[in-house]
Amino acid sequence: MRYILFLLVAMLQMPLLAQGGNNEADALLDKVVAGIKAAAPVQMDYTYKVYDDENGLVQADKGVIFIDNDRYALLMEFMKVWCDGSTQWSYMREINEIYVTEASSDEAQNLSPLYVMEYYREGYEASMADKGDRVAVKLQAADSEADVERVELFITKESDRLVAMSIYMPSQGRIEVELDGYTPHCGVGSDAFVCPEADFPDTEIIDMR
Repeated sequence: MRYILFLLVAMLQMPLLAQGGNNEADALLDKVVAGIKAAAPVQMDYTYKVYDDENGLVQADKGVIFIDNDRYALLMEFMKVWCDGSTQWSYMREINEIYVTEASSDEAQNLSPLYVMEYYREGYEASMADKGDRVAVKLQAADSEADVERVELFITKESDRLVAMSIYMPSQGRIEVELDGYTPHCGVGSDAFVCPEADFPDTEIIDMR
């Protein structure tokens, strides 16, 4: 699980959308982000798979994600993450630890698709391709030594919704995320975005702030 965590941290510490790149791709991602914000809080089924550089499956997990602008909760079997917009809690079942970080810190494991699309906006060249009922937005690193080589975002033409992401890391493999079961205005309250520490009485809490 530590291997998975390192990959996820590397993925989300890198900028993902080019400044001055493909204006059409830029506008599409802005539209997707605006749609999620307008429908907040949103609930989606969240599935990810991690592959090594030889295409071997390293880890798979699934669960549900709730998104409300800069707040989100990702609840899966092996990992759970809560973010209330200022503080983030990351629970790793395998090592029975909860890491507490500032939501804006480099150490934060920001797994929200909204965060990825909205806040990381430089260092990558954007292009678009038609994939039948989907549009694929490809973000290619301008720096050949970037930790994240490229990101591919798959968006439905009918509803302008993000339904999948693939993140490629040189010599490390890739992460594939699928999003389904979109439920707008799902009605979760503010407490859904805060770690219920009382539910983890035997878990070590490591405050990294």
